[in-house]
Order: sequence, then C-alpha cells, then structure tokens
Amino acid sequence: MSEEFASLEDVHRAVAEHIGVKLFTVLGFADQGRTMCRIYSTHPVAYPVGGTKDTSQDVAAEWLALAIEEQKPYFGQGPAEVERIFKDAEVIRSLGCGTIINAPVVKDGVTIGALNILDAEGAYDQESVGDAVDIAGRSAGAVSTALRRTLNH
Repeated sequence: MSEEFASLEDVHRAVAEHIGVKLFTVLGFADQGRTMCRIYSTHPVAYPVGGTKDTSQDVAAEWLALAIEEQKPYFGQGPAEVERIFKDAEVIRSLGCGTIINAPVVKDGVTIGALNILDAEGAYDQESVGDAVDIAGRSAGAVSTALRRTLNH
C-alpha cells in the first residue's frame, strides 16, 4: 500500500480489504478542531453525512489530545474502552461493534480528520492499527476535498 487515495470510497474499500469493517465513518475537523463534521458513513441512518459533534461535549478530552495534538491512533479493544471515550457507545453497540480504531488524518502537519473503523469485539489487533495508520496517511487529499464539499453545502 503506497498510493494516495482519490476518494473516500477508495479509502473505505482499502479499509474493508486490509482491515475489515462493520461501521466506517470519516470525520473532518473544522473550527480549529472545535467541531467534528461527518464526511463519510457506511451507516447514513445512524451516522448521517453532515452530522456534527462538538468536541468539547461529545468526545473525551483524552481522545482529542491523542488524535489532534499527538496525531496518534486510538485503539479501543473492547466495549468498555468504546464507552469511556464515545457518548454514542450505545448506537455503536447496536450496530454489532465492540472495538474501534480511530486513525488521525494529517495534512501539512495539521490533523484534518479521523478514520473511524469499527467491528465486533476482538476483530482487530496491533497489525490492524498499523494498517489503519498507513491508510489514514494516504487519505489526506480525499478527506480535505470531502470536508470542503461538506462544509460548503
């Protein structure tokens, strides 16, 4: 894996092929990271494109520091780790997901988004996290384009 992705659909295909996924969303960061905007979703009823989250209220500060400031992935290996970080853990659980990888997408040294990759508990390991980081590293152009398109509608 080495090419930059042309679209978020291409990113999704790579995630499905190399990692496996039940729920895949992509968040873009707006307002210097104060707002997260969903720019791609495999489950648009539960997680519609254009949906936003206020980072000060809807996500744990620990996750924000890791993703935005440290630009490192978050690996929630089980339901307890998902619940500790995400207020929408009940929806996540209802979709059959119990493990999550969040891989930050960085462009020009700034975190512009995150790939959110979820599956059943036990589906992922450290190799999966490495694959997610690789895919996220090649997603900046697609995320940037989709974020601009979503915010301008």
